[in-house]
Amino acid sequence: MSHTPKLIVLEFNELCPALLQRYMELGQLPAFRRLYQTSTVCTTDADEEQPNLDPWIQWPTVHSGMTFADHGVFHLGEGARLDKKCVAELLANAGVRVGVFGSMNLNYHRLNGYLIPDAWDPQGRTQPAALQPFFDFVSRQVQESSTAKPLSKKDALKFAACLVRFGLSSRTAAALVKQLVAERSRPALRWRRPSLLDRIQYDLFRSLNRRFHVDFATLFCNSTAHYQHYYWRNMQPELFEVPPPLTDDASLATAILYGYQQMDKIVDRTLHDYPRSTIMLCTAMSQQPWTDTTKCTYRPTDFTEFLRFAGIAPDRVDVKPVMAEEFHLLASDDATARDAERRLSALCVASQPLMHVERKEASLFCGCRITDVPAPDAQVVAGSGDRRPFNRLMHLVHSMRSGRHHPDGVWWIRTGKHQVIEGRVPLVNVAPTILAHFHLPRPSYMTGDPLGASAQPAQTVGV
Repeated sequence: MSHTPKLIVLEFNELCPALLQRYMELGQLPAFRRLYQTSTVCTTDADEEQPNLDPWIQWPTVHSGMTFADHGVFHLGEGARLDKKCVAELLANAGVRVGVFGSMNLNYHRLNGYLIPDAWDPQGRTQPAALQPFFDFVSRQVQESSTAKPLSKKDALKFAACLVRFGLSSRTAAALVKQLVAERSRPALRWRRPSLLDRIQYDLFRSLNRRFHVDFATLFCNSTAHYQHYYWRNMQPELFEVPPPLTDDASLATAILYGYQQMDKIVDRTLHDYPRSTIMLCTAMSQQPWTDTTKCTYRPTDFTEFLRFAGIAPDRVDVKPVMAEEFHLLASDDATARDAERRLSALCVASQPLMHVERKEASLFCGCRITDVPAPDAQVVAGSGDRRPFNRLMHLVHSMRSGRHHPDGVWWIRTGKHQVIEGRVPLVNVAPTILAHFHLPRPSYMTGDPLGASAQPAQTVGV
């Protein structure tokens, strides 16, 4: 593949076309601006509405080239259900060296390069296995499974050693120390940590690409999507009937801009590190202000206590947290799963069911159904009649929601010239375009078309 430019795909989850344009025009995103001015620029259409508009549905569409109706992956953590080969595996089978770093909800198990599953993968196994401490640490932090049981020193040391071995830069290490010092005097700044994770990931991504000599690599970053979901109300309070809580730190007003600017730094590093490669920016979808909600999300504070309260033996099930209020419960057998389903479904708060529960054989997909702040004296009642205070059994994940999903997405391909494709481009076109870049035909199950020849990367961009 030496005649074909390498392809680096930046998967910046849910960035908004309008916010990118606004910040670029204000001069706040210089690297994004440079990429924009040398790219074919498309706005993608996910062609879905809620409840089928979620990143764990749309990213399988990006990688498989199939619509949701065809790939059928609905919940986060179910990517292994995909029964068709996605782009990285197709490229690997054709002899292209590939690397996948955190791409969401996919069925990759082994590639001819490296693989780090997304942090919500319940069976996540890295390739090589030496990267497992990184995945385990990040998975635990991102899933926010509980407010209890802090990370052990042994696990922290394994994580640190993994970072050093696989390319953590001195600048990123210094930024980590600076953040931790800032939090000691101002704990409210903890919200900046997700952007630091993206920075760590890029260090490892860059190092792994060199180590495995990859020609195709994807990097998934989620921090700004997180900021948009929770802090749009702080950025534009005039849009919302309910203002941000008075307890919110003033810094949250700039959290979304901060997220975009931190990603701008990753774009800048990518442009510097891969001057002769094709760079693709893809967001799968975007967000918009959610002005008519005060939705809050809750999760068990301690899963062991929660299961025992419900009447479920903790040693008969395995908890795999997902995102926000959701988690998988993997039972030892079908009978245990049916019993757990019955007991979880019996939990209620003031006659309202506490949990949403879906069972497939010995696996349950669960989430708290309470989305408003309950009364201070609210009680959770189990089927046995036992009671627990809601605020003891459950904890609030982050704060009130203020951003929701939108089907428009960003898709830029650095071609060496600026070209804007009018209208909306189907999201299913991304995968065939990646295959076309490597001169490979699309399989019959991919329903989209590659972008036209005028939108393909120029050979002068990379060799």
